[in-house]
Amino acid sequence: MKFSNPLKFASRLKIFKLLHLSAQKKGGQRRTILLTFLCLSLILGSIVFYAQRTHTKQPDEHKSSQLPGIGLLTRSQPTAGAEQVNPARHLPTPTARPGSAQAGTGSGSSAGGYNTSLPSRPGVPALEGVDLVTNQAFGQNNVYVPNGWGVQKNRIVRTSTGDLFTVYIQAGSGDTNREWHLMHKAPGGGWADIQSGNAGTEEINIVLGANDSIHLFAWPGTANKLQHISSNDLGKSFKSEFIAGNWSNDVGSPEQGYSGSGTNANGDIVFFQTGADKPGVFNWTYYSARSGTWNSQSSMLDVRYTYAFFFPGYNNDVSIVAMRDAHRAELGYNSSNGFDYIFNALGYFYIPDVNHPSIRKTDIVQVAPQNDSDYDVTYLTDTYVDTQGRVHALYANQYDGPHHVIMVGGRVIKDVRINVTYPRKVRMTQDEMGHYYIITMDDSGNSINVYPGTAGDTDGTELLPATKLNISSLPGCTDDDFCSEPTFTVPRNGNALSNHIDGVYGNFGQVIHFRINLRS
Repeated sequence: MKFSNPLKFASRLKIFKLLHLSAQKKGGQRRTILLTFLCLSLILGSIVFYAQRTHTKQPDEHKSSQLPGIGLLTRSQPTAGAEQVNPARHLPTPTARPGSAQAGTGSGSSAGGYNTSLPSRPGVPALEGVDLVTNQAFGQNNVYVPNGWGVQKNRIVRTSTGDLFTVYIQAGSGDTNREWHLMHKAPGGGWADIQSGNAGTEEINIVLGANDSIHLFAWPGTANKLQHISSNDLGKSFKSEFIAGNWSNDVGSPEQGYSGSGTNANGDIVFFQTGADKPGVFNWTYYSARSGTWNSQSSMLDVRYTYAFFFPGYNNDVSIVAMRDAHRAELGYNSSNGFDYIFNALGYFYIPDVNHPSIRKTDIVQVAPQNDSDYDVTYLTDTYVDTQGRVHALYANQYDGPHHVIMVGGRVIKDVRINVTYPRKVRMTQDEMGHYYIITMDDSGNSINVYPGTAGDTDGTELLPATKLNISSLPGCTDDDFCSEPTFTVPRNGNALSNHIDGVYGNFGQVIHFRINLRS
């Protein structure tokens, strides 16, 4: 047993010895016994008092008080200045898994380094810059190039040094041999074209991996071969490899399968494509940053789902949100005289073990078409995993406008209509404090509209009026194929939550960069 002050204990022991000696000299046996008892009581009382004081549980200064569904944000990024962004690489993007959480509670706080978020003061968004990346994102004589196609594409990343990298495609030599370009902007510099190659048909994907590594994914020649191009030195040098997998190869009509990518804070990466109609399939490959190896699988579906968002988790698992994409007759609807595919349902999928193709599915929403010509009935525009591990899906309901769905443990706990402009270009994010923002364009393309959550908002569904950021000097547009929606730095492409976001949007042959301070 230890004592807080050995000197006090020694002095009390000395008093006991002196009193005992005095009693012996006087020969008073009764007094000796009495004095001995009193001194022993004094010493034992001191010991008991110390033991109680030192073994009483002290308040944990690092522990936050919590109410159900409410807590304290315990980790944040340093605020970046107006001229140069220098955040840490990125924070975890927790995966929500079916059955792993109670409704209304977060399931990713331990993986993500967060407790649940308290309501926070809304930021005041401000546009800090808008500039032209390129005006060459098209073909000669206005040949169509689908830079704006694919809401699921990751198009821009920002390293911890503040360097920006974004991608676009040109016409190349044909529809299956378009040419990708990687653009780089160093802090304080302008945009430079630093690398190019054969993209295949679609826009390529870019994500930020561990230690600021840059990863590009392309399908050269649209020939059933996935190319991975990476750089570990901010784009000064690159290496290339082909990743084996069960990649689809539609004879006579080659395509890349609505491919996309996602990453987490560990630097694990998942890349995927969709294939077939009925049955459907997710062909995917998973990179483990720990082992440095790729593992490819194919997960079968009852019917095709596309425009998917994949989120690698922290237990060798993956969460997915995607939009059903099938012929009307395959779903029991009357055929259309025009475009015969229909998008009228969203699904949540969960892969519990990346070493196996087993996949679970939960229906998010399904809306019956009101006639034989409607097709974009539930159009998925974004998916986001918040700091509590909740999965958010934003979609445009053709009949009643934009919706915000929240899922916990694979179950829908909220589906609310939100009042925002241009429903088909809606995105979301959080700032360093965990405050929510919904971001879209106005219907003219002349402003980016940012809707902060209210002071009482805890999930991005209670919004303030839009802060309209004027981009009329380099406007956007609303066409789905020619005008890509604002796509910006978020955790699923490898970037930390930050008060500053960098993004790009398109206007036919132009790719335009913007920078927003969410808390000016």
